[in-house]
Amino acid sequence: MLTIAVFALFVQLASSCCGPAQWEGYEGVHGGVQINGTGGEGRGLLNISVDANINKVVVRGYSNWNGQQVKQHILNDYSAGKIYTVYNGKCVTADLPPYPTPGKLNCVPSDAKLVLSTYYGIGDNKYEIDIYEFMVDGKKMELSFTKGSCVPVGGQQQLTNGFADVGLIGLTEGIKDPSVFNIPPECNRDRTVSPRLQYIKQTGRV
Repeated sequence: MLTIAVFALFVQLASSCCGPAQWEGYEGVHGGVQINGTGGEGRGLLNISVDANINKVVVRGYSNWNGQQVKQHILNDYSAGKIYTVYNGKCVTADLPPYPTPGKLNCVPSDAKLVLSTYYGIGDNKYEIDIYEFMVDGKKMELSFTKGSCVPVGGQQQLTNGFADVGLIGLTEGIKDPSVFNIPPECNRDRTVSPRLQYIKQTGRV
């Protein structure tokens, strides 16, 4: 559930100010949703890798949802238009809507509105940020970037049934292990199943 917000951060990045094409680090996520009248809360500190050259974003690690630990692995492949989501070893594959400008996954949205220029820290120990606001699928999102270098810092997003806050820390330029962008093995196993077995698996009917 939390990954809905995680990946939306990169859906509409276009062509205004661009940061590194490849980077990775840690993503802290805190979200709340309401499903069938029942509220839920989740949080996690996950590994995130972004490669604008191949239009892929991957998030891996553990989150805690309503007191239960969940192992997750989510790959957004914008070139193929697919999202692969694995929770506790179970894979779901779905279509992924394209973002407006291919190859600009690492940039501030061209249609974003600058809401505020401010800074973190105090005195000489501070760095400047710009906060932008734009819409994703009809829902408001705010993203913070380092001023000038346009490295993402964090953001807030409205969800259909809740909200999510995201913070990015420990970012480094480049990708240490390109294989992180491979399709999750759990999804590869599902892809090798015959159409008949896939039907049985999805519907429970023989």
